[in-house]
Amino acid sequence: MNVSRLLLGLFGIVVAGVFFFDASQYPRAAAQMPMIYAVAVALLSLAMVASELRLQRRASAFRETEGTKAYQSVAADEANEVPPAAKRWTAVAAIFLLAVGYVAVMTTLGYVLATALFMALALAILRTVKWTFALIAGAVLIAMICLVFVQFLGLPIPLLPSFL
Repeated sequence: MNVSRLLLGLFGIVVAGVFFFDASQYPRAAAQMPMIYAVAVALLSLAMVASELRLQRRASAFRETEGTKAYQSVAADEANEVPPAAKRWTAVAAIFLLAVGYVAVMTTLGYVLATALFMALALAILRTVKWTFALIAGAVLIAMICLVFVQFLGLPIPLLPSFL
């Protein structure tokens, strides 16, 4: 069981609950999207917690049937899948700095370009998905955010670079 993922899932549920409660204080029209996002985050976080608990149950059942030696082999395989702690912390720090830079340059580069650059650099650091999926998912995410926040809610987001 990955305790970090379990704690992240629980944290996601708490944050979603806080946002849902906070959005319930908004006017009805303004509360719809934050509440939808809060429910989506809560459901995904709940799925993460359930997945980790299911993995723990499966590992304990495997340990009971196959013995300690086989369980240690599974634990060693899982340990090999996790990158070293120093590498993880370097990636976390790099992505945090990217996020700070993203916020700083959004008004200059515009939402579309800044978001595309941030996502590309973050995914290059993490190396968790294929580039084809990253390009498709990034384009869909950027388009959906533009559609929801600019067209639906009418928020003044700088979409294009300020120098154009």
